[in-house]
Amino acid sequence: MNAQNPAPPGPNPKPNPGGQPAGAGPPNPQQDQQPKAEPVGGSEPAQDVIGGASADPLAGEGLGSGAAASRVYRSAGPSFTSQGSSTLISGGSIGAVNLFGQQGPRLLAGPVPEEELRTLRQVFQEPEGYGGLKEQLRSRRLLLLCGQPGTGRMYTALSLVDDLTRGKVSRLDPETDLDELEAEQIHEGHGYVLESSTAGLPGEAGLDRWCALLGDRKAYAVLLAVPEVGDLYSQGGRYHRLHTPAAAADVLEKHLANELEDVPPLAQSTARSATTAPDVTAALGIGELRPREAARFAVVVAKYARGSRTHAELLDECREFAKAQAAEWFVGGPRSETPQRLRDAAYRIAVAVLGGASLSAVAEAAEILAWELAVTVNPESTPGRPLFSDGVDARLVSARAVAELGVEQVGDEDVPVRTVRFRGESLAAAVLIHLWEHRHNVRGPVLRWLSGLCEDGRPQVWVRAAVAAGQLCRLDCSHTVQELVQPMGQADQLRRRVFAANVLDVAVASPEVGSATRALVGLWAREGEENLRWTAAAVLGRGRATVTVRDSLELLGGIGVWEEGKLRTVASAQIAHFSGANCDPATFRRIRLWLSDERRPQQDLGLQSAIYLAGLSVVDLWNQHPDLEGYGDWPLMLALAAVRPELAPELAGLLWTALQTGRSYEAAVDTLVDWLRGCAGRAWAEPLERFLPLLVHGPDDRHRLLSLIKELSEDPDNPLDDQQVRRMWEAVQGAGTP
Repeated sequence: MNAQNPAPPGPNPKPNPGGQPAGAGPPNPQQDQQPKAEPVGGSEPAQDVIGGASADPLAGEGLGSGAAASRVYRSAGPSFTSQGSSTLISGGSIGAVNLFGQQGPRLLAGPVPEEELRTLRQVFQEPEGYGGLKEQLRSRRLLLLCGQPGTGRMYTALSLVDDLTRGKVSRLDPETDLDELEAEQIHEGHGYVLESSTAGLPGEAGLDRWCALLGDRKAYAVLLAVPEVGDLYSQGGRYHRLHTPAAAADVLEKHLANELEDVPPLAQSTARSATTAPDVTAALGIGELRPREAARFAVVVAKYARGSRTHAELLDECREFAKAQAAEWFVGGPRSETPQRLRDAAYRIAVAVLGGASLSAVAEAAEILAWELAVTVNPESTPGRPLFSDGVDARLVSARAVAELGVEQVGDEDVPVRTVRFRGESLAAAVLIHLWEHRHNVRGPVLRWLSGLCEDGRPQVWVRAAVAAGQLCRLDCSHTVQELVQPMGQADQLRRRVFAANVLDVAVASPEVGSATRALVGLWAREGEENLRWTAAAVLGRGRATVTVRDSLELLGGIGVWEEGKLRTVASAQIAHFSGANCDPATFRRIRLWLSDERRPQQDLGLQSAIYLAGLSVVDLWNQHPDLEGYGDWPLMLALAAVRPELAPELAGLLWTALQTGRSYEAAVDTLVDWLRGCAGRAWAEPLERFLPLLVHGPDDRHRLLSLIKELSEDPDNPLDDQQVRRMWEAVQGAGTP
């Protein structure tokens, strides 16, 4: 053979074309002398040919690429933890709106108690521009203060009228019609505060009328409005001023100073240190403390500083904040199920489930859930959507959420999008826990909604929905499996089975239901019908569904050879995923045993597993072993050889066997072609050059590789880089025996 110009590959590069695999290592001379007979006609049935690993199992199902889906899956889990969140303090309204029911301490008709005003004077932190607001109220007697709920605007309004009336402060009911008020209804020298939507406030002429009435009675009024971008109230007017929240740290400091007034200096220092301790802020996990929460937090910290509470008890108290917020959001009552309240509730649930997805995806999912909730409340209704009376900013503040810049995969590229998430990392879990433990009738519409999200082709939606469903499965395994998981696991649509697999993989990590979930997966793997076995394989491939590696491989092997290999493709793909989740050499030894087995289904399972192991990229893994972090688009086999160098010869032996076997030869060569074409400029180019010699155990192996390199270098449309060709040529030329 001319090493510089090898002949094209002929029959020699395809030894043993129709027989058994030659094993997972170098060829056995005795075995080579007595190859198995080729099937009649010199070819194999089409269904017996081992397929390549380039076919994405999600292709054609509208689920996006495997890399996009697995990336979302790996990133979605932390949304339901309570760790790692820095808690900020900001101003807020004196009473938040309970969107699922009875109003909490909102604006009510009647005078504000003196005790409440006394506390307000002690803890109120003036925001920027407070003096100007007071001067305008003093001169015009009417102020329309525009800002989002939760920014401290209510405290500001109460303080303004208190300053000017010396304690004669009243709150008006939100349903008050200002156009109907008469002068005799306004008390001499009083101050009034009204929280209302923009739509509930009078126009400019109506404000002029009320301003005149206030002047006649020497009274004052502050109206609170939530402006939408571009409307009159955000542009300003004679009575309109925008509200600027007070500095976050100052709000908390005021409350702490009030609570720690009689505490020794050393204890005060302890209390202030506790407010910024990482474990404390992580335990809070609600993002922003609104004024009522800041007051409660100051009380909790003060008790800790006085020694009446241990650090563990402090953390336990902090964890109650997220639970309290969820309970407040979904309190029942006579006005809890109006269309607007249901839409607000749906948005919070959507953020809990899809947090981290694009703002538009969450908004659309929330509208779908709002429809489900509305028709559950009133099956005869035909719910619609508001068009111009709904604003993103107000909805974000209402849900304690934040929009930020993120990325979303479109095709193979990341594009910038606005994403949305809760400000605190404990809120998503708190919402789901509260609904599942306290709102049984919400389960039906939520599960139907989650099932419907499976049909959304965007991984940022359907994968996150599956992760959230896994959390619900952990809360009530029996109910969620019966109503959602099993129907999806046995569905004919692949997308539904993948969804069910993700749900079970999340649930299997739970100490409460993990054992039961593992038993269910094992039952499906051994005794289930075809679709349930398929789903079980997908769960096993995630690497957490059994106690030992051996158990997983036995179950996957059983699925792969069931009914003469009917599910060989999914089983072998999941064996490759499993190897990336565990990096355990037992997986490769088991593949070698299948290759050496005399039974055809076991051989084919080993061959197909070797192909997938070589063709799968690390980025496609649903669960990555920590050692593979940072290996990105590396072929899994090369990445495993890099992190486990001692296993490189064994891994190469698996691919070598696929190259030696007729029914897997084409798929193995296609994988090599993908490697050679794809390595240019990649971090795995040099590791590939070191790996190729491991595939050479004789002249035929060298001839095959050199011919392949030559053929690709002469491709008129997409030739390999000359330097790349030279390096690979030298690596292969010097390998093996001459």
